[in-house]
Amino acid sequence: MGIYLVDVSPGSWAQDDIIRTLLDRALTERGLDPYPGPRAEVPSADGFEEKISPPMDGFSELCDRHGAGDVLEAALFVPVAFDGLITLPVGNAYDDERTVVLSSHRLRDLVAPMAAEVGLPAELPRGTLALSNAIADPVTFYVAVYQQAAEHSLRYGCPLAYM
Repeated sequence: MGIYLVDVSPGSWAQDDIIRTLLDRALTERGLDPYPGPRAEVPSADGFEEKISPPMDGFSELCDRHGAGDVLEAALFVPVAFDGLITLPVGNAYDDERTVVLSSHRLRDLVAPMAAEVGLPAELPRGTLALSNAIADPVTFYVAVYQQAAEHSLRYGCPLAYM
């Protein structure tokens, strides 16, 4: 069992009127511009998809030590810079009642000291399930997943969500 963290295509984002509308309203309330959505389709060879299923206990403890609990709360990561979390009153694959949104910029910043602590290599495999197939240690796996997720989201201007 497990769920997948995947990049959201422009077509999927355009079809999700509820999330788009609620996020844009929340961003506007913070004095920010609405999120225009993914810039373009991510090439299939560069797509992001990782299965989230190993035990998270050690990763949760690492997040607690680094004050990075927001990483564990979020179910949607968007390439818009904002502080804290945004909670939208609509469910998702991870939570039936709400969708918690974290900035991909902030995700990158929260994960950086954890990556240093676990000695995450500078070069990691990329592509569909690349980390799932390459990293056996659950704590290192999660640090790598969230680091790659942030970088992917910012590189391609796309959100990432659990499916």
